[in-house]
Amino acid sequence: MPESNLKVAVMPHDIIENDAKANIEAVSRRISSIDPDTDLLVLPEMFNTGYSNIREQLRLNAEPDNGPTMQAVEGWAKDYNMAIWGGFTAVDEKDRIYNRGFMTDPDGNTVFYDKRHLFRMGGEHNLLRAGDSLSPVISYCGWKLKMAICYDIRFPVWNRNVANEYDALIVPANWAHSRVYAWRQMLIARAIENQSFVVGCNREGRDRFGDYPAGDSFVFNHWGDDIADRRDDGIVYATFNGAQLDADRKRFSPWMDADSFSIKL
Repeated sequence: MPESNLKVAVMPHDIIENDAKANIEAVSRRISSIDPDTDLLVLPEMFNTGYSNIREQLRLNAEPDNGPTMQAVEGWAKDYNMAIWGGFTAVDEKDRIYNRGFMTDPDGNTVFYDKRHLFRMGGEHNLLRAGDSLSPVISYCGWKLKMAICYDIRFPVWNRNVANEYDALIVPANWAHSRVYAWRQMLIARAIENQSFVVGCNREGRDRFGDYPAGDSFVFNHWGDDIADRRDDGIVYATFNGAQLDADRKRFSPWMDADSFSIKL
């Protein structure tokens, strides 16, 4: 169990469509104002380009893991001494395109995750390759953090916290405001059923798929309570209390009665 607190900052970035350079520059300008005691900064899904439903554009947007986007992210993590979490449009050595999540720490350690559940209603399943592995649980500052990306949150089994294997679920997203009720309620549900903190970092702005107004990024504790500290600059902060999480899991332990299952990939 975590022995210390974890301070998280959520940056609901207004993504400039199909322009990785401009998005990297925009985040770079904002990141300098993040509270210096922040442990983890969360960016939205595909923060570098946004999602396109045009195959040729997706191919133009896609970068390798050592491309300009991840070079910038790793530089920020080192310069500001914080882990950074988010997603980008990625390509592998076989020229396959993915919606790829990442977490990189100040020491240069980076973990990737390819979105498993591609958003059928937006055509994502026809344009991108789905991930073929379970989402990772990453240890950082004594906390166990699990990855999910946007539509992944709709599938409880995928996010099930077996025997408290994780303490917080981090969810970068591009989730249109027209479905914000579902977004918020599912984040709360994942927090309650898994007795974990949950972060949902949504983009802001507008694209061809809808509107993303300010206020659609959330942080919930393990009871489903909103613990977000919303600042005037648009950054959302929250502090995860490790001692309280440990005490509450010991006092109220439904995880001990959970059913066994396996996921077939």
